[in-house]
Amino acid sequence: MPTRYLITGVNGFTGRHLAERLKCEANGVVLGTGRRANSTVALDGYFSCDLTDPHRVAEMIDWACPDIVFHLAGLLGGAPHDELMRVNVAGFENLCDELASHSAGRTIRLLALGSAAELGSSGAARLPVTDDAPCQPETPYGKSKHAMIRYALGRPTDSPLQIVAVRPFNLVGPGLDARMALGNFARQLAAARRGETDTISCGALNTRRDYLDVRDAADAYVLAAVRGIPGQIYNVCSGHSSRIGDLLLQMIDLANVRVRVVESAAAGPADLLDIYGNAGKLTRLTGWQPTIPLATSLRELIESTCERSPGFNRAPTSSMC
Repeated sequence: MPTRYLITGVNGFTGRHLAERLKCEANGVVLGTGRRANSTVALDGYFSCDLTDPHRVAEMIDWACPDIVFHLAGLLGGAPHDELMRVNVAGFENLCDELASHSAGRTIRLLALGSAAELGSSGAARLPVTDDAPCQPETPYGKSKHAMIRYALGRPTDSPLQIVAVRPFNLVGPGLDARMALGNFARQLAAARRGETDTISCGALNTRRDYLDVRDAADAYVLAAVRGIPGQIYNVCSGHSSRIGDLLLQMIDLANVRVRVVESAAAGPADLLDIYGNAGKLTRLTGWQPTIPLATSLRELIESTCERSPGFNRAPTSSMC
């Protein structure tokens, strides 16, 4: 029997790349769900579903009959606290309840995505951040993701629904959302190539973050979903940090434009100046390691954003398989 994979939030940045990665799996059926009426990703099947609606979730699970579920759906930061909790936490609880009801004794694996935003400044006080670092999130988004992960890891580990969690740090690659710093830089550089602006506006450039290619993260998610220990969380990260300002300079060079950088504010006392993680736990279990250099990720991000600009020569992209 083929393995039936279900990706929630499949239309998002990571969902699209994970779907491509799962197509490389032999004898697999790749299904997706999201709030859009139709999928923007080529799949074996798609079901429009709002996870905050328990009845719709039940219909979706009956339709998918999944063996492995990758839960990527959720709101990013910027939404009100109550809405983040309703979607990111209550929606996840609905998913878990319906999967458990549907399992009927057979094993279903569920991968839950946490976030480095769970950590807060105290969790990032000792570098590199390990999987068991204490979490004291300071943002509404971080609090919602931490509540979701606490719920995931608090469910019985000996039940047919086996939940494994991962904590990704900052992901980058082609198609990155413009709400993310590097995605926003790419969008502004594309506008500069079209002659619409000669400035790049940005926040603090002296902070450092751990960036990992989204396709390396997709590999990690597949390995963690299949081989991870239920009730455990695994960091998914590069293991080192890069200065945001240096990455912006690289992107400007890759875009081949002349622009003026306007920094709106330096990092304040409450901002984390540096954070990077340790993915040793996942590596020891599965052998996973990042394979795509950050320079490649930045080049392909620029290409995917600027490819319609005149005179832009697109280089070959990395293969997912």
